[in-house]
Amino acid sequence: TWGDTVKNLIKKIGQNKFQFFFFVGIVALLAIALIVSTVMSNNDKTPDPDTPNVVNPEPSQDDPAVTKPEEVLKLPFQETMSYKVVRKFYSKDASRDEQVQALIKYGNSYRTSSGTGYAANDDSNFEVLSSLSGKVAEIKESPLYGNYVVVEHENNIKTYYYGLSDVTVTVGATIAQGDKIGTSGFMTIDKEAGNHVFVEVSKDGTRLNIETLIGKKISEIQK
Repeated sequence: TWGDTVKNLIKKIGQNKFQFFFFVGIVALLAIALIVSTVMSNNDKTPDPDTPNVVNPEPSQDDPAVTKPEEVLKLPFQETMSYKVVRKFYSKDASRDEQVQALIKYGNSYRTSSGTGYAANDDSNFEVLSSLSGKVAEIKESPLYGNYVVVEHENNIKTYYYGLSDVTVTVGATIAQGDKIGTSGFMTIDKEAGNHVFVEVSKDGTRLNIETLIGKKISEIQK
């Protein structure tokens, strides 16, 4: 039988030292060859695309090395809304008609506008959205300007939203660009503007004309 044959072979090898060491050497070489073959086979395997790479994981959005696109200043309402400008930002370089539209009449006096008033074309209420991501720094109710919200952004930029009929954020809250701040409303100081939101933008404390900043990156907004 095969078992008897193997036993006789081992017995003969044991009786001859040369054959014994030769046999041991052959077995050792076969064992090494088997190990090398197994290692190379594992290295040649194609990684499963559904299996996460533990050694070199994909970078997450929270990884400092992953840079997010820089935001651009947006209008404080849905892009699809049909709107009109009911109050202009006062500028010495503006045309006469624009300067007239930037004068706010209150009682028997006039004040120059440091912001821009936006209204829906049909004068209906609309959601007021944050023009940039930031942190809510202040919420107040003013007899002249109604409810208003101040949001702080990067590069010492602030946005102000006046005349809100209601406010949907809280002081200290971190909000994303496009998050709802409140709803449009009225300002006692500017009844002529009707139902609208009055928006101001400042850089290092200086008020800027938001109409010239729409679509600009935060880093591009300068005094």
